[in-house]
Amino acid sequence: MSFPFFTKARSQKQQLDLIRDELRLVQKQIAAQVTSFEPHVQDYMAQICKAQGKLIRPGLVLLTAGATGGIKPEHITFAAMLELVHMATLVHDDVLDHADTRRDKPTPNALWGNELAVLLGDVMLSHAMVMGTELGDTEFCRMIAQIVRDVCQGEVEQSSRLFDLDMTRADYYELIRKKTASLFAAAMKGAAWISGMPADIVDELNRMGTLLGIAYQIYDDCLDMVGNEHSAGKTLHTDAEKGKLTLPVYFLLESSSDDIAAEVHDAIARREGIDYERISRTNAFQEAISRSVDEGLAQTAAARESLWLLPQTPYRDALVEMTYRLDELLEDCRS
Repeated sequence: MSFPFFTKARSQKQQLDLIRDELRLVQKQIAAQVTSFEPHVQDYMAQICKAQGKLIRPGLVLLTAGATGGIKPEHITFAAMLELVHMATLVHDDVLDHADTRRDKPTPNALWGNELAVLLGDVMLSHAMVMGTELGDTEFCRMIAQIVRDVCQGEVEQSSRLFDLDMTRADYYELIRKKTASLFAAAMKGAAWISGMPADIVDELNRMGTLLGIAYQIYDDCLDMVGNEHSAGKTLHTDAEKGKLTLPVYFLLESSSDDIAAEVHDAIARREGIDYERISRTNAFQEAISRSVDEGLAQTAAARESLWLLPQTPYRDALVEMTYRLDELLEDCRS
């Protein structure tokens, strides 16, 4: 098993060992869901479910559960459900981005075409909703439904606002809150809810998850500009081609270099991909990445504040480690 998000721990405490067995149970439960589908769908789902990634969201569920009283069977199911939602959004994202690879394997759209890939993503989302009904009362099910709605609306908004210079930075933050941070927030909020935590703790962990998810999306936006596909294990540099206004793009538009700012603005206005290969060699580009990294670090620092509400346990320490690991990933984009 490999969970890259956790690999560069700042200490030798082997924090991942806390939930290694439970993460295996999550993986088994995801694999077991394949038999829930109709026979002609099972082969597709089996292949998609094999391509599980870093399990960040299930990791957040399990660590939050451990930090709020202990990991229950319901936490395992909830973690598997959230990962299915996440996997479905990746299937849709790869269609929209025309991405051919993810985790060093062909994407569903590369294997079976866009139309079937979209439908398979829809099936995964709907099945996750069914799993959610097994976990709690009406209030909990409503929370799950709202999460899925936010994620889907975020995808729609992102697709409808490509090359949109009227989109503000506030709009960008709201978009990534829906599209990415909502699942991080749900992982922590839902885990605390299942643990029976009081409302103020549930709300604060929801806040932490939101901040962590925003920071992770900022990292992903930077990685798309500065990473290489071999180490990332997925198709990169699609944001620029598709006209997504990410945080580094906003900082390029605000660059003190008038030439760079004008070039980026004009390319977006013409609905053309920005020539990042050339711009990446400029100080303006490095400054935009650096300012984005600083913004991500501010989000993780704010996220860590929420953990002081929880008693000191190895699980809380591991959650702290996750925030510091994200700091390291962000800093790697600056070099």
